[in-house]
Amino acid sequence: MRGAGKSHWWAALNSEPHRHYLARVFPEAKIENEIVCSQGFGIGLDPKRSPSKDTLAALSSQYKPRHVWQAVIGLQAGLPAPFPQEAPTWANRVRWVRDSPEEYARLLYETGEEFFQKRQRRLLLFDALDRLADDWAGLRPLASALFQVALDMLGNRGIRLKLFVRPDMLEDRQILAFPDSSKLTGRKADLTWQRADLYALLFQCLANEKTNGATFRDHCRQLLRITWRPEGQDIWVLPDVLRHDEDIQKKVFHALAGPAMAMGQHGHKSGFPYTWLPNHLLDSRGQVSPRSFLAAIRSALDVAAPADWPYALHYKGIQEGVKQASTIRVKEVTQEDYPWVEPLMLALRNQIIVPCQQEEILTRWKTARTLDTMLSELPMSSGVRLLPLHLDAGPQGVLEDLKNLGIVDYISDGRIQIPDVYRIAFGLGRKGGVKPLS
Repeated sequence: MRGAGKSHWWAALNSEPHRHYLARVFPEAKIENEIVCSQGFGIGLDPKRSPSKDTLAALSSQYKPRHVWQAVIGLQAGLPAPFPQEAPTWANRVRWVRDSPEEYARLLYETGEEFFQKRQRRLLLFDALDRLADDWAGLRPLASALFQVALDMLGNRGIRLKLFVRPDMLEDRQILAFPDSSKLTGRKADLTWQRADLYALLFQCLANEKTNGATFRDHCRQLLRITWRPEGQDIWVLPDVLRHDEDIQKKVFHALAGPAMAMGQHGHKSGFPYTWLPNHLLDSRGQVSPRSFLAAIRSALDVAAPADWPYALHYKGIQEGVKQASTIRVKEVTQEDYPWVEPLMLALRNQIIVPCQQEEILTRWKTARTLDTMLSELPMSSGVRLLPLHLDAGPQGVLEDLKNLGIVDYISDGRIQIPDVYRIAFGLGRKGGVKPLS
């Protein structure tokens, strides 16, 4: 999902100091110090080392996408001559790979064995795969070929590929329509964040804040006798108890935010801040973006608490933080990744109260001719890349796409529910819920 940390891991793995830190502090991540990383595709890379989207389009019109990716791997893995490392163009390398399949296979194997014998591992990273092309027709052959090459590389003992992929790409049957694709998808690691993970991230950030980090660490020590271990210069390692123990996490957070989401003796009936905050940031798949979580905390601090309030955060600030997080989340989805979502939800704004019957949504789309409007207007937008996967199935298919993105869900009685992290900024009502933004 957007904001789950793909680019963060991409950057961390490309940084040798960060890799060494992770290997020491988080051994369960199994990041070896002997790993050497390089970037096969991503945003903002040197076009001489990684082909741009336009270069990929030109190459794939003349050569098989498989040969293109093999050339990228050859360059990033440092294959020796006769592989044309210093060739002036990507076309020169791709042409050599196409014309020298046996030579390429031999060099790739020998290079991988050399890494393995030296107890090294070459890790080639591929990010921003939704930027491979402007539409599904152009993206699918490139993505499918990359996945197939990654599957082939599982047999190489010294060279590996790591692909950072959006869920909708893995759900596209055409991309994975090749033999043994399940062997590749079976090795995927989902970047999902549990509640304890989110608070662990928050506490790690607070403890390492340059100005007031010492105050927070002292707060933990006085409250629960939790001590922080230094790692290197000015880096403090999160204690295990604050990574996994939700009861302890709750005590620490409530010492910052208060014990309830309302005043008075029965304020707890409105919820507890520790659970209330992430619960209102969940999408329909039960996931919370760490970016949304931290944005909510940051916005909560902007709400002034009463003078006699003894905590750093006020519950009204937390409520306002959820509204701001919803706004940020919706902007990310509609302006950056899935622009086609905006006209769909605009047709429902101030018109429905969720949960509602599926037919109520489909009827409003039909009456407003929303899908026709979406198709006629979106191609004029420079940001549009990928239309809904199931557009051919009409409104019902688009509704399924919204479900797959975590924007809508079906509850037990068959009605449609939209979680607060989207509902509020999209301007949809819910009885008893946080008021939508007008």
